[in-house]
Amino acid sequence: MTSIRIKFTDFPGPFNPTRILKLLKARFDVEEVNSDPDYVIFSVFGSDVLQNRNAVRIFFTGENVRPDFNLCDYAFGYDWLDFGDRYYRWPNYQLYEHFKEICQRGRSGLTRERLASEKRHFCNFVYSNPNAIPYRDALFHAVSRYRAVDSAGPHLNNVGFTPGRPYKDDWPGAKVEFQRAYKFSIACENSSTPGYTTEKIVHALAADTIPIYFGNPLVAREFNPKRFINCHDFDSLDAVVARTAEVDQNDEVYLEMMSEPFFIGDQVPAYLTDDALGEQFRHIFSQPTHAAYRRNFHDWGPIYEDRRRRESAAAAALSGVAEQLGGIAESAPPEVKSRLEALQRQLAGLYGE
Repeated sequence: MTSIRIKFTDFPGPFNPTRILKLLKARFDVEEVNSDPDYVIFSVFGSDVLQNRNAVRIFFTGENVRPDFNLCDYAFGYDWLDFGDRYYRWPNYQLYEHFKEICQRGRSGLTRERLASEKRHFCNFVYSNPNAIPYRDALFHAVSRYRAVDSAGPHLNNVGFTPGRPYKDDWPGAKVEFQRAYKFSIACENSSTPGYTTEKIVHALAADTIPIYFGNPLVAREFNPKRFINCHDFDSLDAVVARTAEVDQNDEVYLEMMSEPFFIGDQVPAYLTDDALGEQFRHIFSQPTHAAYRRNFHDWGPIYEDRRRRESAAAAALSGVAEQLGGIAESAPPEVKSRLEALQRQLAGLYGE
């Protein structure tokens, strides 16, 4: 079997590439390379993909970002989108071991005895990003006015510790173990877009808590709406808190929700199995490279890509100049320092930081 030469680039770290590679190696003879790849799988944290002109480009995102089909041949993302053979819905929560776990278990099956012995605390909130959609913090404060919510992430921390190291390999497991002692988990995305569901609801379900969810208004296409509190179903935060209080104060209602299956119809979405994803990759890999290209190589295709490449290079150059100005400003006289710092901020604004 011919080895498939793959490069991963423009990811924030090894989490997604490691898990994608595991899925692929179970089905194909894959060689991970740093140069001259046949296929490049890339994300949104850079523009190195533009240096790989001849590779078949495959986009994957863990963020709320649309694929640019002018730059990629194929894409995996969150949207409910039909674009021939070029797109496949693959929310990145599918890569988490806790998703595999809830697929196997199907439901929590929490008993009254376990409720009394295990669910010692009310509600948790575990986040590190302070720049998310304002609804997330507003939800935390609104629920906290009913009963104190324990915030254990770096953001709004009120418990004095953080489970695991945020976004390191031990973080998901430590987070879920922390959540197990709670009846509810605030599971709120960093932004709200149809289709954009991440690991947050999966972790809350895996911990056998009731998610208080906000983010994807279409979340009930995949997850059973009877198993969580969907903020999108309510007109106000007060109504969300009222429903939370109702469930919190009535063990019968709580246990009834906890007995519901995780997924619609008690069925894991077939397109989110490893085998289904493997078939999409098989379609891509089974073609000769020249037949697998889908992006435009003529007329406006190269014009658009060259423009993006120049913009990327300019941004990198501006970033370097701004960094040098910061270093010079540290030892400059006060009147010069303030002007250099102002120029540094101006340059940072030009390249998006």
